[in-house]
Amino acid sequence: MKSLSVFALLHLAANALLLGVGYYWLGVGESRAATLAWSIAVASFLLLLFCWTYSAGFAYFREPGNSALIAWRTSLRNLIPFAVAAVAAGALLLAVMSGADLFAGYGFRLASYLSLKFHIGAKPSSIAAVPRRIALVIEWVVLPVLILPMLSAISESGWRGFRSASAGWRRWIYWIQTPVLLLIVVYLPIRLMHWVPAVQGFGMQLFSFAARALAAYLLFGIGWLLLAFVTSGGSPRATQPMTTVSP
Repeated sequence: MKSLSVFALLHLAANALLLGVGYYWLGVGESRAATLAWSIAVASFLLLLFCWTYSAGFAYFREPGNSALIAWRTSLRNLIPFAVAAVAAGALLLAVMSGADLFAGYGFRLASYLSLKFHIGAKPSSIAAVPRRIALVIEWVVLPVLILPMLSAISESGWRGFRSASAGWRRWIYWIQTPVLLLIVVYLPIRLMHWVPAVQGFGMQLFSFAARALAAYLLFGIGWLLLAFVTSGGSPRATQPMTTVSP
C-alpha cells in the first residue's frame, strides 16, 4: 500500500509537470527558425515525458510487488518502443475520426439521392449520424480494448510484449471496464470544467474554478491508474519461461 501511495503521488506530480510544460509550449513562438526548432524540441520532450509517465503506470501494475522506482526504470528502458506504438495508436484514432467525417458527408449525398430517385424520405442528418455512431464505438470501446493491452505489454517488455498483449482481450469484463473508465478519465473531467455553477462574486467564481480544476485533475489521474490496473492486472509476463512438470 505504501508503494502504491508513492507511485500515485509521483504519477500526479508528473501530470502536473506535463501540464506545466504543455502550457509553456503553447506560448513558444514559431516566427523564426530558432524558435521553431525550440518549439519542436519542447514538443518532443513533452511527448517522451507523456509516454514515460503513462507507460510507468502499466509497468507498475503488470508485475505484483513492483516498486515505484522499478516501474519508472522499466518504462524508461522501453520508452522508445512505447512512444512509437503510442504515436501509431494516435494516428489510427485520428484516421477513424477523419473517416467518420468523410462517410458522414457521403451520408448527406445518399439521403439526397434516395429522396430524388426513389422518393424515400430519408433524413440526411439520420443517415450521416450512422458512421459517426459506429466511429464512436470504435474510438471508445474497440480500439482502447485492443490497443491498451499492447501498450501495457510494451511498457514492460518492449516489442516482445506483443506476445502477451491479447491476454486482456479475452476477458469479457474488460470490454465493459475500459469504456466506463475512459468516461471517468476523459469525459467527466471535461464536463466538469465546462460546468459553470451560478455563483456570485469574483472570489466565489475563482474558488469554483479551482475546486472544479482540482476535482477534474484527480479524476483524470486516479481514473488513469484504475485503467492501468485493470489493463495490466493479471497479465502474464511476456518473458515468463515455459516450464513443464517433471515426472
